[in-house]
Amino acid sequence: MILGQFFALLTAGCWAHNSIVYSAAGKRVGSRAVTHIRLWIALPVMFLLHLLFCGSPYPLGLSSSVYLFLGLSGLFGFCVADLFIFRAFVDLGPRETMVVMTLSPIFGAILSRIFLGEILSPLQMLGIAATVGGVIWVILEEGARSRGIQRQSGTEEDQRTKRTGAFFALGGAFTQAVGMFLAKAGLAQGIHPFSANLLRLSAGLIGLVLYATVRKSLVSDFAALIHDRKALLLTANGALVGPILGIVLSLYALTWAPVGIVTALMQTSPIFLLPIDRLYFKKRVSKGAVAGTITAIVGTALLFL
Repeated sequence: MILGQFFALLTAGCWAHNSIVYSAAGKRVGSRAVTHIRLWIALPVMFLLHLLFCGSPYPLGLSSSVYLFLGLSGLFGFCVADLFIFRAFVDLGPRETMVVMTLSPIFGAILSRIFLGEILSPLQMLGIAATVGGVIWVILEEGARSRGIQRQSGTEEDQRTKRTGAFFALGGAFTQAVGMFLAKAGLAQGIHPFSANLLRLSAGLIGLVLYATVRKSLVSDFAALIHDRKALLLTANGALVGPILGIVLSLYALTWAPVGIVTALMQTSPIFLLPIDRLYFKKRVSKGAVAGTITAIVGTALLFL
């Protein structure tokens, strides 16, 4: 249980790293191209790792329910959720989207309670609430600081765009929770996390290829990164840390800990970004952000008790 929670925190660290890397790459070639091509980089690496650690290049001979659960998990987690989230980043804004995404642990806890019979103790629910509350505090505090005292009422069209963005952010939170829940259901049948990740990556890539084909950008996505070596290196870096290391850590975490707790700890990536902002980017960290961080740390400590 404790090891699973620790792995969930390591996953959050991977997401914090990738938020910086993918942001830099996305600014150069576009976020949709990065979202798509990262899986083309990650999948061959996962083939090799599966061969080294599991003895075969691809998991075969599993039950149909395992392929169904993990295939749908990859489709929701790597394709649908990411498309929702990146659209929300544009229409709603990154910080507001991150606030809405903190609903994912609640959705995950409800789904796992109904379908998997996972019951959280009052202390665990308090820990989730404190962790999520602290993360929301940090996001809102840093967002208010970056905006300063400026206020924009916005036109009716702007407000409509914001509402659309909120819908996509909510869809991202729900589909991310669905992806975690389905992964837990597949892992419950005893499959190795490396095999689970390879199946999820395969399904996610198929979904993204179909999406790119429909929007007629399959070739242009590759061309964008081939012609921008720095963006390609950044995307490759993110692919190794995110879809490989981060997802494998999250699957190990799901093997040992409840879905609600794992998804709550995975949402702490904004906390990891604060020291990076202070030490690397030399940004001032507000007292409110520090207080929110302390609240999230207390909530995380409650989950480890």
